[in-house]
Amino acid sequence: MHKNLGATVALYPTPVTIVGTEIDNRVNWINIAHIGIVGVDKMLISMNKVHYSNEGIKQNKTLSINIISEEMLIEADYVGMVSGARVNKEKVFRYFTGELKGAPLIENAPICMECEVVDNYETKTHDNFIVKPINTYVKQEVLNEKGQIDYTKVKPVLFEMPNRQYLSVGEVIGRCWKEGEKYKK
Repeated sequence: MHKNLGATVALYPTPVTIVGTEIDNRVNWINIAHIGIVGVDKMLISMNKVHYSNEGIKQNKTLSINIISEEMLIEADYVGMVSGARVNKEKVFRYFTGELKGAPLIENAPICMECEVVDNYETKTHDNFIVKPINTYVKQEVLNEKGQIDYTKVKPVLFEMPNRQYLSVGEVIGRCWKEGEKYKK
């Protein structure tokens, strides 16, 4: 028997990302797990309008999305707990710059994406930045033999909202577009 929980967003868990931006020539980081894929070429980063990082994203029209590994959890949680308006978070992560101004990339992150902001779907409380990845930087050790990202090697941290927990990725349980071949009509 199912229990009705009302109008609950139940699409968790989602990957934890660290969004990087620059505000007045200073790097700032924020932990954002309210993300999504829009088609096959764009992503959505949903950020409460009170966040300091939004200012830099709007100024530069760029940001970085850094997928973290389990080893980065303490720092990642910290940058989501404090505001860049009051605390300088620039040195929490060692970073490098790619081709886009205003989109710092985390050195230790297994996957980093430089993104351009193509739109902002504003609601009363949130900026929902629609972004297009321009460059994706991936650590060699998380690539498989075909040169594709192997998320079992990345071990991304997942965020689960109802219980406010971080989770790890489990084991591979099947192959997409192969398991359905076993269906018997």
